Amino acid sequence: MTIRNEIVEIIKQASKPRVPDLSDDSVPLLKLGLDSLDYATAIMEIEEKYKVQIGEQDMERLRSLKEIVDFVQVHAKS
Repeated sequence: MTIRNEIVEIIKQASKPRVPDLSDDSVPLLKLGLDSLDYATAIMEIEEKYKVQIGEQDMERLRSLKEIVDFVQVHAKS
């Protein structure tokens, strides 16, 4: 499973029972129906899974699936 697919699954789990349409990975997640708690939950799961730190400034700019995936690909610890 790719990093993108894993992150999609994390976002879907965090947003249950709603399942956002993540086919366009450039759309901000909050516009896809996630609320701020869903977003924060997904970010915490991503931090834990990939051993990355996503600070407040990063959270403000990481709004879309693409931005999150790109960040994780650059900062993930093996």
